[in-house]
Amino acid sequence: MKKIKDYYPVILIGFLSVLILLSLHFFGIFSIIETKLYDLRFQINGPKKNFESQVVLVEINDESYRLIPESYPYPRGEIWARAIRNLTDAKAKVIAFDIQFDSKDHTTQTIINNLDSECQDCSFKDGDVELNKAIEYAHDNNTKIVLASKIGYEQTRIPPYYIVKPTQKIMDANPYIGFVDHEVDEIDNVSRRYTIFNSIPADTLKYNSFAVQCALCYYDIDLDSPVVQNIEENTISIGDLEMKPFRKEASFLVDYYGPVSNVWGTFPVYSLSSVIDNNDYDLKDYDEDNDWMDMYVNDDHFLYSRFGEDKSPFKNKIVVIGSSLKEDQDFKETPFFSFMGIENPMPGMEFHANAIQQLIDNNYLHVPTKTLNLTNQSFIYHIFIIIFLVILILFISTKFELLSGILIMISIISLWFSYSMGVFFGDQFWIFKILLDYPLNVNDNKVLIPVFFPIATIVITYGMNLSYKLIVESNNKKFLKESFGAYISTDLIDQMYEEKREPKLGGNPGYHTMLFSDIASFSTFSEKLEAELLLALLNQYLTAMTNILIDNKGTLDKYIGDAIVAFYGAPIEIENHEYRACKTALEMNKELDKLRKKWKKEGDKWPIIVQQMQHRIGINAGNIVVGNMGSEMKLNYTMTGDQVNLTARLESSAKQLGITVQVGENIYNKVKDQFIFRNLGKIIVVGRNQSINVYELMCNIEDIDNNIKKLLAEFHKGLDFYHNQEWDEAIKCFSRANDFEEKYDGRKTNPSLVFIERSEKFKDNPPDKDWDGVYALESK
Repeated sequence: MKKIKDYYPVILIGFLSVLILLSLHFFGIFSIIETKLYDLRFQINGPKKNFESQVVLVEINDESYRLIPESYPYPRGEIWARAIRNLTDAKAKVIAFDIQFDSKDHTTQTIINNLDSECQDCSFKDGDVELNKAIEYAHDNNTKIVLASKIGYEQTRIPPYYIVKPTQKIMDANPYIGFVDHEVDEIDNVSRRYTIFNSIPADTLKYNSFAVQCALCYYDIDLDSPVVQNIEENTISIGDLEMKPFRKEASFLVDYYGPVSNVWGTFPVYSLSSVIDNNDYDLKDYDEDNDWMDMYVNDDHFLYSRFGEDKSPFKNKIVVIGSSLKEDQDFKETPFFSFMGIENPMPGMEFHANAIQQLIDNNYLHVPTKTLNLTNQSFIYHIFIIIFLVILILFISTKFELLSGILIMISIISLWFSYSMGVFFGDQFWIFKILLDYPLNVNDNKVLIPVFFPIATIVITYGMNLSYKLIVESNNKKFLKESFGAYISTDLIDQMYEEKREPKLGGNPGYHTMLFSDIASFSTFSEKLEAELLLALLNQYLTAMTNILIDNKGTLDKYIGDAIVAFYGAPIEIENHEYRACKTALEMNKELDKLRKKWKKEGDKWPIIVQQMQHRIGINAGNIVVGNMGSEMKLNYTMTGDQVNLTARLESSAKQLGITVQVGENIYNKVKDQFIFRNLGKIIVVGRNQSINVYELMCNIEDIDNNIKKLLAEFHKGLDFYHNQEWDEAIKCFSRANDFEEKYDGRKTNPSLVFIERSEKFKDNPPDKDWDGVYALESK
């Protein structure tokens, strides 16, 4: 019989195991892995199916940017008031703007600032007044308007915290206000929680969040109802709306319905250009101006009898309006960020939409241990689990032989992983169903329990005890290495103890080169391909292009759907970054040609549009800021500045010229002796007032052939006539140049045809005599 002292080593191992596990908890190692497993649950689950969406999204997207003739930011009287009236007529129940209206209407102020003081009849419509009238119109027709607000902070202000509301003219219409402030997880800056209400120091009032305000309006609950917190039952109630907060705080865990809707179709999405398109408003493109909204609101429309307001997609819905433009940079990282291997940053408006739908469905994530990570609230639960598992594992490791003990440990780990993930899905057969591609039976009210730290407790405790036994009982170092290495990684343990310096806010200004690329007509690809094939195609394309970017010492900023955003010269300074960017673009073109040939060989797997894929690239150099940007709670290593927006415009406007690579004058001036360029003259891109000379990057200087030489000779000769306003001679030169333009499937135009069209236009409507050749683009 063993004496008590024989168990001393086991007791010591148990004690050390508990200390080590608590230390790992304390240093946040478990928290990092638990949050990744948290996100993995959503990605395994995928988009929710068969739920009745009460939320509809209206996006300021590339389509609306292209079709709406007004300048951006859009005038409130012409665009936003019209959107409210049209959606009200379409019987929307709530219209919620994830847009700040805290400053006066830009268009109105521009008119006021430019009014002639002697003008006798200078009447104009104030955008804020028009928006006020539209809000009143909505309220009169039983549609409620929710506008975004936030808490402002100025260190020198007394008091420093204050409420940022829409302008007084707008507020006079008594819209409802919802606060868009929210917190992200400090571990990885992912948005997993949604705020219920906000408050500011020295203020006893509680300000409802954007989603809560929308839900209250939807249910016609008195917004003056007090906020009632029931600590014992862990509920927060406002009128009949009862919410279940997380960690007894004024927030709840978001049960995301799926990844971004404009790719995956989680929520219904409509372009702003469609919502304002009725019979008294003209879009830029005549072919796309079909008065779409009239089929739901205008009984004179030929489709009204078929659709009408009863089939309006907005009827009795909460319509959330916001931006998905990458230039606005209003995106959140969510558990679906890396869904299916593609980065899916979620527009802020859709983050609110998920929370709104969750409040309406009354679905909440239940955490029996209070939190997944070690906190004051969860300490008693976590320490109980640790001690119980330590005792169990030490008992097993002392009673069973090595092989039997390992098999038992593997079985316990597998069962715990399967169970802890399965309670989230409400389906303990989830592994088999995934392997068999069978849908899961997912509950609406999901349960979250820790996954990793119980498994780590098993591994560490068993590993420590086994290590002790191997050291004491065996002198065979080879046996120790082979046995110990078979079930635990020392490198992993060393890594978990590593301390990393926390990133801080801050950017470094400097002169850098930027590169934007985008697949041409990608929306058509989405229509032609199933989701799996589309993902496979994107993965092939993005992998190949990113490899070229990295090989040329570029820095990947982000993927936005099919678009690549990158820059050169940060975080490590490099020389000749303008040259490297141009070299990258040309290599990308060659690689795309290889991919097209590969896809063509694969036969019917890919439609013709894939085999003829084209992309556009914009390259520019200028002074920008690169660094960790965002808030102290959410950081992103990225770039910002006016030159970044200009580069994005160079990429998108390349479509109008029918070219692949468009560069700015700073790039050309730096590398004109190393590459062949075509001068495309001076342009003013949408959203800017200053002109810039742009060029088409054609090839390396050593790769020029006779066809390119003839093309450039005729084109540049025509450009001289064009600038001298000799339109007939210019047209002749451009016509001859057109004979040497490259012809390939899918190319609808080219610079020669574009300048012929411009010359004919100026021939009929000549510019001023002192015209400097600048051409203002009318679309992105």
